Amino acid sequence: MKKKLYLAFLWHMHQPYYKDDIENKTLMPWVFLHGIKDYYDMPWLLSRFSKVKATFNLVPSLILQLEFYAKNMANDVLLDAIENNYDPSPQQKILLDKYLFLANEKNMIKPLNRYDELHQKFLLNNSLENFTFNEVVDCKVLFLLSWCGNYLRSSNPLIQTLLNKGQNFSTMEKNMLLKELINFIPNIIIFYKDLAQKKQIALSTTPFYHPILPLLIDFNSAVDAKPDVKLPRITTSLTAYSALHTKSAIKYFQEIFGKKPKGFWPAEGSISPKTADLLCINGVQWMASDEDILFKTLNTRNRSLIYKNYKLQTRYGLIDVRFRDRTLSDAIGFEYSNHNAKFAVRDFVDRLKNIYNSHSFSPLVNIILDGENAWEFYENGAEDFFTILYQALEDEDFIECVTMDEVEDLPIEHDYIPYISSGSWINGNFDIWIGSSEKNRAWELISLTYQYYLAKKDKLNKEQTLKIQKEFMIAQSSDWFWWYGDDHYTVLADEFDKLFRKHLINIFRLMAEEIPSEVLKPIIWKKNNNFHTKATDYIEVDLEKDGNFFEWVNSAKVDLQKEFSVMDSKKMPITKFNYGYNPDYIYFLFKCDVENLVGSKFIFQFNDLTLSAIIPKIGSYINDDEGFIKIFSAQNIKIGVPRVLFEEIHRIKFSFKLIKDNNIIQFFPIYGDFLIDFEKLKIKHWFV
Repeated sequence: MKKKLYLAFLWHMHQPYYKDDIENKTLMPWVFLHGIKDYYDMPWLLSRFSKVKATFNLVPSLILQLEFYAKNMANDVLLDAIENNYDPSPQQKILLDKYLFLANEKNMIKPLNRYDELHQKFLLNNSLENFTFNEVVDCKVLFLLSWCGNYLRSSNPLIQTLLNKGQNFSTMEKNMLLKELINFIPNIIIFYKDLAQKKQIALSTTPFYHPILPLLIDFNSAVDAKPDVKLPRITTSLTAYSALHTKSAIKYFQEIFGKKPKGFWPAEGSISPKTADLLCINGVQWMASDEDILFKTLNTRNRSLIYKNYKLQTRYGLIDVRFRDRTLSDAIGFEYSNHNAKFAVRDFVDRLKNIYNSHSFSPLVNIILDGENAWEFYENGAEDFFTILYQALEDEDFIECVTMDEVEDLPIEHDYIPYISSGSWINGNFDIWIGSSEKNRAWELISLTYQYYLAKKDKLNKEQTLKIQKEFMIAQSSDWFWWYGDDHYTVLADEFDKLFRKHLINIFRLMAEEIPSEVLKPIIWKKNNNFHTKATDYIEVDLEKDGNFFEWVNSAKVDLQKEFSVMDSKKMPITKFNYGYNPDYIYFLFKCDVENLVGSKFIFQFNDLTLSAIIPKIGSYINDDEGFIKIFSAQNIKIGVPRVLFEEIHRIKFSFKLIKDNNIIQFFPIYGDFLIDFEKLKIKHWFV
C-alpha cells in the first residue's frame, strides 16, 4: 500500500459552567458569543470540503449551556442588559461598560466603521456614561454583529441588512437581532449530529465540567509531573469526583448523540496512569495528550516518535493514546494569524511534506488545539485561512484526513507502552492549575467546603445532595484555576474569582449553613496585567554604554513569559523587554542571553514602517543600514528609534521578529496587535 500522511484534527470546544443555578442566571456570555461565531462556523467551514475530516471534542458543560440558550432557559444577564431599552439598573450599566467592546479590535471592531468610532469615544473614559441613547443602541447592535460568524453573515438576511445599514439602529432592530441569534443556537448541536452521521466528523468528549482529572484522582500526580511543586494544604480526598465527572460525561454524551463516545480529550490534555485506568475501565477506547508527555514517558525528545499510535497497558486493559504535534498545533493557534492565509497554508503543507518525506512509515500527525478562541485574531474570522487550507489538503495526494475514531484501523505504526507519565499540554506539568498561592488557595477552599459537607451530608435530602454535588463539580473546572496566579491575564479575572467562589457559596446555602469568611474573601483582590505595565514618565537612555537600572525606572515593562505562557516559554531567547520614550527617541531594552544572539537580526514593525538591525558584538553599538536605529549590545540589548519618524502619531502598532541563521526564532505579539500608546502617558513632574 502506498505510504500516506494521516492528518487527524481535533478541535476542542469547551466553556466552564457560567450559570448560577441558585439565582437561575448565566453570569458570563461566552457560550452564547462563541455559539453565534465559532461553534457553528468551525464545522461549517469543514463541511464544504468532502475529503476533509476532523474530530470535534464537545465538553458536556458546553453542550448543557447551549441547550439552556436553545430552550430559552439561560437567563443571561448581559443579554438581559442588551435587551433592556430603558432605565438599566446600576448592575446592567456595569455589565455594558465591561462587555460591549470586548471584541478583537483589529478584526472585529475596526471592520465595522461605526463600532470603531464608538470604541474610540469609549476609550476616553472607559465608560458609556457620555453616550447618547442612540449611541448605546448602536453599541449593542454592533457588539452582537461583531460576534456573528461568517455563516450567519453570509446566510441570514436580517444580519446582512444590519451590517449594510451600519448605524442608527432602532431598538426594534436590536431586539429582532437578539431574538434571531437566540433562535439560531439550537442549530449548532443539530449540525454536529448531521456531520457525525455522515462520518465527516467524529465526536469525542471530556470529563463533565472540565476538571484536571489527574489532580482530582491524586494530587501527587502534580509531584510526579514536577517534583518541586508546592501542593495545597488539603486533608480531604476528591477522588470520587473523578469517576463522577467521567461517568456523567459518558451518560450525557449518549443522551445527546445516541451512542457512547469512543474517545476523550481529558481537560487540558491532562493525563496520568490513574487517569488512563479510569478512562479504560469506563470503556473509553482512546485518549489524547501533548507530545511532551510522550517524551517524558520514553525519556527522549525524538520527534519521529509522536507520529505513531500508542497502546497503553492499564490495569483494566489497553487504551490508545495519541500525542499532538505541538509545533504544528501551536502554529495554527498562535502563529499563523500573524501571516496572510496563503503563506500560512503553504508553510503548514510544507511542514507536513517534510514529515512525510522524513519517515519510512505512514506518519499519523495529530493537530489538537482550542477550537474557539484563536479565530478572532485571524482576518475574516479565519475563513480565508481554512478555505485555502482545506482546499490544499484535498489537493495533496500524500495527505489523507482522518477522524480520531478511524485511527485504530489505519495501516500505521502501533507501538505499545507499559506506562504513561503525568502532565498536561502546557510544559508537561500542572503548574497552570496548582502550585501558586492563589491556585492552591482555590483548592483549599474546595477542601474546606467539602469538610463542612461531610459533617452535614447525613442530614441532607436527596435533592440537596444532588445540587451540592453539581456545585462541587462545577467548582473543580480547570478554568477557574487558569486565571489564578500570574500565568494569564484577563480584565475579567475578578469575575472568574467571584463565579468560582459563588459555586462554593451556593453549597453553604444549600446546606443552610453560615458562609465562612474564608469563602467570602476574594482570592484575587486586584488583578493587574502583569504581562504589560505602562510607562509613567519620560526616560533618558545612553545608547553608547551599558547604563543602569535607573534609566528604565519609569519605562513600560512587558513580560513575554506571561504572554507566551500557553506555549513553550523556555525556548524564548527574549523573556522580557522595556520600552519608554521622550520627545526625541523611543527606547527599547531587550533582556536576553546576548552572547548567543550576536549577529542575529531584528525586524521591527512600527505601524507601516519596517526597520531592521543586526545585533552587534558585546560592548559595541551600531546604527542600522539606514541610520534610523541605534543598537547597543552588552548585558542586555538597548535600541533607540528617533521619534521624528512618527511625526505627530500618538499610538503605534508595534511588533518584532528575531531571525537567526535565516530562521525566525521569536516573534511578538502572538495575538492581535500590541499598541504603544503615548497620548495617554501621564507625565510626572518631580520636585526635589
